[in-house]
Amino acid sequence: MPGTGFRVPGTGYRKAGPVASIAACPLPTHGRASATIVAMITAYTDGGARGNPGPAGYGVHILDEAGATLAELVGPLGHATNNVAEYSGLIAALTWAVEHGHDQVRVKMDSELVIKQMRGEYKVKHAQMQVLHAEARALIGRLGRVTFEHVRREQNKVADALSNRAMDMVEGKPVAEEVAPLKKAPAPEEPLAPRAISIPRPPRPAHARPAAPRFDFDVE
Repeated sequence: MPGTGFRVPGTGYRKAGPVASIAACPLPTHGRASATIVAMITAYTDGGARGNPGPAGYGVHILDEAGATLAELVGPLGHATNNVAEYSGLIAALTWAVEHGHDQVRVKMDSELVIKQMRGEYKVKHAQMQVLHAEARALIGRLGRVTFEHVRREQNKVADALSNRAMDMVEGKPVAEEVAPLKKAPAPEEPLAPRAISIPRPPRPAHARPAAPRFDFDVE
């Protein structure tokens, strides 16, 4: 809410105003949130690397059932590949859902490779991709239902713009004033933890109920 500030996840830091600062996306160490929002949210994700590998980043646009924006995530990654950026965007979206108590997520992205790997249609051969793939699957296991849908780039414009903002930040190009610089990203050979700038909207009223432990990996 404007003027009241908010807490950056995983820290004791509070930022004044409606815009969040950069923070990693730490997860609770045990289980899911005690109260779960059962309405389906939609997460548009995108990632890219200029040069592939090169300056890389991801963007995530999260909406509620009515199509209202819940959050926008911008994640500069340093020097990485396009596929690392795509997976990092997916992980950031799933992490946000877990941290904010959402149980059902519809993921929309233009990376057919990532979708087919998540479906089990393609093998994940690269060691670093295996780490990111396993992290995404682990997050799905902490949610009630996750679906995947491939969309064309023109249907993913907001997430694409956010990922380009992330790459601009890596390259040191001017960005919006509310976006703070990210700390140095890990070297490409190191596992990449999701890093994001969260730009949350005021929370909407929602009825919550205790989550029942269940696993439903669903793909549309």
